[in-house]
Amino acid sequence: MKWTTEDILFFINEREYIDTALIPLLPINFGNGIRQSAAMGEFITVITAEIERQFKGRVLLVPPYTYLEEDSIAVCKEGLDKWISQMKKEGTKHVILITSDPSWKKVEAEIEDLLVWMPLVPIENMDNEYKKQVISEQIKQLVPLVMDEWKNNP
Repeated sequence: MKWTTEDILFFINEREYIDTALIPLLPINFGNGIRQSAAMGEFITVITAEIERQFKGRVLLVPPYTYLEEDSIAVCKEGLDKWISQMKKEGTKHVILITSDPSWKKVEAEIEDLLVWMPLVPIENMDNEYKKQVISEQIKQLVPLVMDEWKNNP
């Protein structure tokens, strides 16, 4: 399910079966790191969209949690914790966080949910066939992690 009115109507009616929130974590940089920031956003957006597509009916892809890259990761985590707390209060059982920002590795042990860090693969200059192949390879690595989350935390 995507964060669209059409999918949200379905989500409301089928909420008991859609127990997982997928949250892209995207740093924003308006200075010298703007291109890297955009590349991370593009890569993680494509990856999370594909995960949502494969697990449609079980996963809700929420809007990205965006934050200024210059903010401390502790401050970013506090805001993210509020999102997760609200989701769980509303019945979400599993939260999967996906990012290419290595800053999240510093607080990974403090995060109860599944945090997946993926090294950035710049896809902007790839032709479509190669881009599909690269994304497919990344997804092959992610699918077992998602399924393990469900199996190990029913």
